[in-house]
Amino acid sequence: MSSDFVDQIFDGAADAWEDVTSNQTSRTGHTAARVASALANDVAPEVIALQMNINSKKNNPDAGITFTADEMPTIAKLHAANKTRSVLTKKQTGALIREQNAADAEGEFSPAN
Repeated sequence: MSSDFVDQIFDGAADAWEDVTSNQTSRTGHTAARVASALANDVAPEVIALQMNINSKKNNPDAGITFTADEMPTIAKLHAANKTRSVLTKKQTGALIREQNAADAEGEFSPAN
């Protein structure tokens, strides 16, 4: 068997396993890692974005998300930033949301206004 054939079988099995065991959070991390890997192996960001657009439209026909080549380095950056620890913890996020909700309730300025 050729190495490419074995790689395709392994990749297909990994995709099937993720379909059964993953959630949106884990899928997001896997996707970011794949974008980073593809960029590190000189896959053009336009090609990655195109593939993600095709998959997004297929996976979410009523609400597909469009990606651009310019966004691919940002996705890879997010992956790199979380190498050893999350760059935004659940505790921090909860505190930020509570503070924003309190500011909104008091009528203070928020970026969304």
